[in-house]
Amino acid sequence: MAEENDQSKFRLPGLYGNTDLNSRINMFQEQAEKHKEKQKLNPFSGSFDAVAAAKQKLNKEDPNYGKPVEGSKTEQRGKQASQLIANEIKLLTEIIQKHGTMNEESDNKEVTIKFKELFELYKVISSKIVGLLLRARKHGLVRFEGEMLYQGRDDNVIITMDPSIKLEDINFD
Repeated sequence: MAEENDQSKFRLPGLYGNTDLNSRINMFQEQAEKHKEKQKLNPFSGSFDAVAAAKQKLNKEDPNYGKPVEGSKTEQRGKQASQLIANEIKLLTEIIQKHGTMNEESDNKEVTIKFKELFELYKVISSKIVGLLLRARKHGLVRFEGEMLYQGRDDNVIITMDPSIKLEDINFD
């Protein structure tokens, strides 16, 4: 009896509690099968099955349509990129407020700056000024004429910013 207690001390617990070996093997096999099925739908895997992928129906009404799998590294990288862009847009708005001209005639004291001046100030920081301006306009932080701004051609385009808009209220995802 004393020997049995000594041996139970040295017995390793199961992977998920005190399960037996067969249940762990079955659990591993289930995970392996799920992975094989997932790889059949992955066009970059060696076991891609075009017929199976074509049968998979995607629904644009699905809330997860076009989004990475939750908890994946892709989702994590996307969140990091969104945070970096949000920080750069915040810096851009700070530069506009600091170097722009306050328009006293407007109700909410808008700040304006010419594209050339902003380009010259921001090019030291980053070469992504045009993309950041487009993104900031998409979220309602700035306004300017035209679809795209080009250096030289659009130097005199006025960029207007409403300083009452708070960056914290905007979701950059």
